[in-house]
Amino acid sequence: MARRKRERVTTHNALTSTDAGSHKIDKWNVSHEDRIKFAHRTIYFLLPWLKKLHEDQIQEKRITECEVKVSRTELPSDARCYCCCQELRDGSLVKKDKKLRAKPNGSILCPPKAAGGCRCRGHALKLKGIFKENFISDLLEKTNSVVDKRMLEEGGSKCFCLTKSGEINTNTSRQAACRKNPIDNYIYCPTAKDVQSGALEHFQEHWLKGEPVIVCDVLGSTSGLSWEPTVMHRGLRKKKNKNGDQRLTVEAIECLTGCEVGINICRFFEGYSYGAVGPEDLPIGLKLKDWPPHSTFGEELPRHDAEFRSALPFREYTDPICGPLNLAVRLPKDVKKPDLGPKTYIAYGFAQELGIGDSLTYLHCDVADAVNVLVHTHGTKLKIQRLTAIEKRKDSLLNEERTRNLQASPDHSDVGIKVDVSLIKPEPKDDGLPFVEGDQPEGGALWDIFRREDVGILEEYLTAHAGEFRNNSELVKQVTDPIHDHCFYLTKEHKRKLKEQYGVEPWTFEQKLGEAVFIPTGCPHQVRNLKSCTKVALDFVSPENFEECIKYTNKIRELPNNHMVNEDKLEVKKIAIHALRHAVDYIIG
Repeated sequence: MARRKRERVTTHNALTSTDAGSHKIDKWNVSHEDRIKFAHRTIYFLLPWLKKLHEDQIQEKRITECEVKVSRTELPSDARCYCCCQELRDGSLVKKDKKLRAKPNGSILCPPKAAGGCRCRGHALKLKGIFKENFISDLLEKTNSVVDKRMLEEGGSKCFCLTKSGEINTNTSRQAACRKNPIDNYIYCPTAKDVQSGALEHFQEHWLKGEPVIVCDVLGSTSGLSWEPTVMHRGLRKKKNKNGDQRLTVEAIECLTGCEVGINICRFFEGYSYGAVGPEDLPIGLKLKDWPPHSTFGEELPRHDAEFRSALPFREYTDPICGPLNLAVRLPKDVKKPDLGPKTYIAYGFAQELGIGDSLTYLHCDVADAVNVLVHTHGTKLKIQRLTAIEKRKDSLLNEERTRNLQASPDHSDVGIKVDVSLIKPEPKDDGLPFVEGDQPEGGALWDIFRREDVGILEEYLTAHAGEFRNNSELVKQVTDPIHDHCFYLTKEHKRKLKEQYGVEPWTFEQKLGEAVFIPTGCPHQVRNLKSCTKVALDFVSPENFEECIKYTNKIRELPNNHMVNEDKLEVKKIAIHALRHAVDYIIG
């Protein structure tokens, strides 16, 4: 019997998909005119960087008096290259090694591994390239020949967030701040139906400004596949690992300590639905990050992967396989690709802000643009006894810290909270204990997203007040980089002080079920779960935020070698080269 097919129409693209059981993903049918337009948009935003790259290559060749013949490297196609001679070229090395001297003939030997060298120690450093010698100059020449300078002069659609009378259109906007300029207080918030009716250019108006965007009801047009964690787990139980064992134990992060604990998956999901309690009557929050582990989301849960992709709004940007404005899809098949998702995040949550043990994502910046979809929520009420236990534990921590400070003892290994996973139990359902009064929040997660222009002031505040913050119940002791350390969460009180003292306020809003939150690169953000939540997130690289990706890459290069984010996992410059080549080739035909 032939499979039934259905058609969906979005914006200007006709999409055809088979039923969910086939796991096949919608294929784009983008018109030639739109592909040309998208290619020109890509070139417009990437051309300034290509010119700078070409200038850098010319400078590299001019370091020596004689003409340099640059040979190609013999790196395998799936290798990653992290080295950069920028500091050598500029003569501005942060740390100079007296042993690293040029020989009489001008050559420099590869330094020891401890000094940043590689397995080529003892061999002279040579200027080589990944592409053919004239590849960049030829690409620049082709790009200049096709660039359309009128591309953005024509502008996008008028932003209908303002009415004719100059007031905010609350039908497509959501208030998320109370800054002096009222226009800065609203986030563009269309529905999925608005997106299907042609809202791409309106989205681009806001995306170009580095503003987050919220799209509502993105699950409404999908097949209705259940995102309940237990349903996804049943799908996984049909699969076995290489040893033939059922996947019954998962590694979860315990929110009081930040430690990983091994827990039975059924017990985890029971706590997701009803709450969990640990020693001293403390409420326990657990979260699974990037679940299922050890493989891609599509391999383990193909039906949910197909459902997620069909729900993605603005697929011109977000489609991880063929989005024409997602630069990352232009990497050749034989080139090692960054892990951009999709990834699943399943975690408990509490409506009340506890101060310790909250289920949250610390303040951070992502390496690329991101879209985060809330696919399932489950509200759990907190008992008064649990709040009392939290307050007692916070008082105990303060007393321990005061004692330690008075004793001036550097050893504080015995201070803090230790949670034995065997002591974590499901919240009793019928013990007669009263719950905290108050209505459950409508949203599942509370977001705070800061503007790019406020990053410097935000870092200044965090550095000045670092000793007031707790990271996994312990006071923050050391700050390397306030944003990239992933150890700060601004509570309601800290956000109040930040606004009063520095005049900085984030966009703050609740993410509701079925909403997709778009976060531009360069915007620090933090999230706290108000309910038990299941989210699916995906990274992508848009032309508009390419320069922000470059800034992020340059920033993390300055972090210490042992820092948690000191690695260029995106390799956005490589992505840009292939995206530009594809755009130029398509226009030329």
